[in-house]
Amino acid sequence: LTPLLFESSRLLSIVPAVVGAIYNIYLFSQPPTSRINGRAPPERVDYFISALWAILTGWQCLCLTTGLLTRWRHYYPPLATLIRLLALQAICWPATHLTLSILEHDKRPVIVWAIVGTTTCASRSVQIWVTSNLWQEPKKDGPVVNGKISPEESRSLRWRGGKWGGRRWDWTAVGVRCMLPAGVLYFLMAWAEQLRREWSGC
Repeated sequence: LTPLLFESSRLLSIVPAVVGAIYNIYLFSQPPTSRINGRAPPERVDYFISALWAILTGWQCLCLTTGLLTRWRHYYPPLATLIRLLALQAICWPATHLTLSILEHDKRPVIVWAIVGTTTCASRSVQIWVTSNLWQEPKKDGPVVNGKISPEESRSLRWRGGKWGGRRWDWTAVGVRCMLPAGVLYFLMAWAEQLRREWSGC
């Protein structure tokens, strides 16, 4: 039962992003036509880019929660770990909703979801640092082939934790897992805006 509760609580982290992605995909297929507070409504391309940001947000939230869960399971008993998981969702869900509401997602979906996605990527980079003093090792001594753990032992690993001083910034991991995905979406945002201007001028 405990693993099921952990997995269910972990998957709760992607709910806001999944709802946002579905909502943006729907508006991509059925874009609004009425003006919003005197402003022209967003176009299809805006909702398409917003959906990509929402998908990235969901992925980063899942990775962030998984990393923290790994650490919490090592250091805390199951009940304390579960409470931390639920508390994390209790922070992230309202924070996402507040950002969408204050910045008025209906008027500027791309900007709002870019902020949410970028913030999530930054949070993910912090999680990589927080869990950088954890490592995996075999549960029991086993054969080592060419300096590597044998396939049999690799299936039986356990997490071990170090002290505060063991944490370090792995800039390669941060760059590949956090900066690169966000950079690709910012690149797509820039080109989408330029293409929209070209199409609008036709």
